[in-house]
Amino acid sequence: MIKIHKGNQYCIYLRKSRMDMELELKSEEDTLKRHEETLLLLAAKNRYNIGKIYREVVSGETIASRPKMQQLLIDIENGLWDGVLVMEVERLARGDTIDQGIVSQTFKYSDTKIITPSRIYEPHNEFDEEYFEFGLFMSRQEYKKINQRLKRGREASVREGKYVGSIAPYGYEKKKLEKEKGYTLTIKEDEANVIRQIFKLYVEDDLSMSEVARQLNYLGYQPMFAQKWTLAIVRDILINPVYIGKIKWNDRKVVKSYRKGKMVESRPLNKGDDKIIVNGKHEAIVGEDIWHKAQIKKEKNRVPLAYYYDVKNIYAGLVYCGKCGAKMQRRPYSNGADPTLICPTTGCRNVSTKISIFEEQMLKVLKKLLKNWEIDFHIKKVENNPIDELEQSIKRTNEKLLKEQQKLDKICIFFEEGTYSKELFLSRTKQIQNSIQSLKNEIQLKEEKLEFKKSKTTPNETLIPKIKNVIDLLESDASSEDKNTLLKEILHKVVYTKNQRAVGKNADPTNFQLDIYPKQQF
Repeated sequence: MIKIHKGNQYCIYLRKSRMDMELELKSEEDTLKRHEETLLLLAAKNRYNIGKIYREVVSGETIASRPKMQQLLIDIENGLWDGVLVMEVERLARGDTIDQGIVSQTFKYSDTKIITPSRIYEPHNEFDEEYFEFGLFMSRQEYKKINQRLKRGREASVREGKYVGSIAPYGYEKKKLEKEKGYTLTIKEDEANVIRQIFKLYVEDDLSMSEVARQLNYLGYQPMFAQKWTLAIVRDILINPVYIGKIKWNDRKVVKSYRKGKMVESRPLNKGDDKIIVNGKHEAIVGEDIWHKAQIKKEKNRVPLAYYYDVKNIYAGLVYCGKCGAKMQRRPYSNGADPTLICPTTGCRNVSTKISIFEEQMLKVLKKLLKNWEIDFHIKKVENNPIDELEQSIKRTNEKLLKEQQKLDKICIFFEEGTYSKELFLSRTKQIQNSIQSLKNEIQLKEEKLEFKKSKTTPNETLIPKIKNVIDLLESDASSEDKNTLLKEILHKVVYTKNQRAVGKNADPTNFQLDIYPKQQF
């Protein structure tokens, strides 16, 4: 990788540790603010020009769950920074060995320093590299011990019948236990009546789960996190032992696995010995008799499904219902009939269609769009939209940015010479940092606008071959998963709407509407 240094360009990375969060609960101190002041003073003392501050406001174990860290690593790879100021190296990575390796290699091969209040880590110094990697390793070990301690604490609370979930289930609300640590649940009577009605409709009235959902929607009840009741929501309520006064734990553990070189997380039902179900401190909403009858009925009607299977629908995750907005699903049939494309929302009036007919129509639509894009491409190629004014505006804004950065250098000098007090230095630094960030945002917006205008005058000639490649692949015998992956590169979504069934010999099975939303406007 070629690194283009802009000269004395540094950044700050801020992230709270678990210990910081615990201390903040006991005091009103803002940890990130205190760390920011410490690192700004360190920058002033050593004349580091701070170009950006990355504030990680989310707590995550992995790089994938920390967006600011992701952006920092991208910027380091692009050669934006000579060094990164951080309170401790452990703030950079506490994830698994792979994450720590990514962080270590990124700093090493980009020749980027890591600067902490206690020492500076030079990426090409063999001793510093070993010290840095050892620090990350010890951080990971400490993180594991903290997690194990928290896990044991949660399990102990569960065995005492306490509720340790972050959100109370439908029908309950969380309540702090009196004179002891932890929480329990108290009944919300309006929602509890809905729970009782669900069990009655399913067990005593012998309705199916879909019919129960349809009845609840008809009566106007509102579920917890959705607009309408669905089969899945009803099923989860029927199988939840919390409604008979139980507390469950480890019912669905996170299982990590590798698939085609990528980490995949899933939460299958846990059938191991570490699954916990105990009597809770809360009151039951339904009796054990009706709850057990619901489990027996569910097991009799259960259709066994494979936990892991290959993608069958080449448009999986791309097609949305034109009536309710839900993702359309592929429904197979055990009698050998053609699979259909259906809306999973109970009561939705969007009519299903055969997958084979849908795919034929999609191919025709894509070919038609390709033809229009090719015509549009040739028209845009001869157009000449002026962009000089926008380029000059970017140039003027860059000049303003340079002046603000020079002001920051002078402030550091004044602080070093004693002209500025600590309070005045931090105040002036914050003002100029805000101004610098505002100018950078302005430049980014103008550059995006410029890029858009250039794409309108001189379209990217790789786009047309890309859509042609998709069409060729759809007509080949490639796997459904490969087709699905490539389609997701060019399509944002497809909205499917069908109002009437195609009944009779002369009926048109293609009497549905498709609205295509490409990721890029060709």
